[in-house]
Amino acid sequence: MTSRALITLCESRINGLSRTRQALEHSGAPEHVEGLIDDLRTAASGWDEAVTRPPDGDPVALRAGARTVRTGTPGFGAVADALDIYAAALASGQARHAAGVAHLRSAQQYAAGLPVVGGGVDPDRAEAAARSAIAVLDVACAGYAACQDAYEEVCDAEAALYATLAHVRVKRSGHPSDLSV
Repeated sequence: MTSRALITLCESRINGLSRTRQALEHSGAPEHVEGLIDDLRTAASGWDEAVTRPPDGDPVALRAGARTVRTGTPGFGAVADALDIYAAALASGQARHAAGVAHLRSAQQYAAGLPVVGGGVDPDRAEAAARSAIAVLDVACAGYAACQDAYEEVCDAEAALYATLAHVRVKRSGHPSDLSV
């Protein structure tokens, strides 16, 4: 799955979780709350599966490459800067992604432990269960938002890197020393 597809998936999941949250906020009947919580438990089991792939790359190697370009190729400061920016975005994106997946896994555990609400349960208990489920949904939304932000940050930096590289030209002789920016 491409990074853009993962961004779209995260957005779609956030929208779906938000709709479930709204349904829980506006539900008064214990039977309805129970159905929503059952659906939530079922859906939660796969929350982290789609976003297990962090942004790819090695920020340390990219920074080393940027230093090599900066010191070894005069006039390529813009390329070295773009590599540094991409490396920083990649490191940040990977950390943000890890935090997002941790939120999703935490939400999965909490969803599995949500109380059972039956039809004969008093409305106060159903309301407490709905509040607990809303808290789980908020954590899951935060997880997807972190993953989405991570993928977007890396995609934006990658686009900026490619834009910078698009300005690199090779003179007609074809010698590596004939590169210019």
